[in-house]
Amino acid sequence: MKPFKEYLSEGSKKYDFRVKIAGDVSKDNETKLESILSKFKIASFKKLASTPVQQFPLDFPKLINSTVNIYEVSLDYPTTQFELTEYIASNLAIAKENLAVRRPGEPSEEYQEPKERRDGPLLTDAEYKESPNAKFEDYYGATYNSKFLKELNDILKLQRKERGEVIPSDTVAKYNTDSVAGTQTVLKQAEDLRK
Repeated sequence: MKPFKEYLSEGSKKYDFRVKIAGDVSKDNETKLESILSKFKIASFKKLASTPVQQFPLDFPKLINSTVNIYEVSLDYPTTQFELTEYIASNLAIAKENLAVRRPGEPSEEYQEPKERRDGPLLTDAEYKESPNAKFEDYYGATYNSKFLKELNDILKLQRKERGEVIPSDTVAKYNTDSVAGTQTVLKQAEDLRK
């Protein structure tokens, strides 16, 4: 049987955050930020990036023309985003409008992750790798066209039925071929009458 300390060490959880600070951050402030976060037992602290000047920084709607410094922090001690935001803002003496603390799995963070870039336009991919399970016959071709026309015909029949019109039957139209007049065109019949 394992001792309690071993169970406790196996169950330790990391609390990951992304700390974003708008504006220039000096080396002294970075060091101060790391020392401030030591209260929560830092597992890892890393500066991810510093964005170029952006007219409208993504997480800072009230700021204009600012850079954003992004830090990835992993803590051993549990805390919340709100608590971390309040703590960092008060100890670094920066405005809350210039600070954003996010979780890596948040939807606002997911779409900011770098995506795999593809080479060339999608239309040149004859195998359609973007959609491997697509059934193309459902969208074009002779089968699709016949189903589409049948659906339109059914709609037309329903509309005629609602208006009280006589719906033509689906049987093949028969022509009167017993008489000579039924086998000739109108022009042919006119020529025969002139003679």
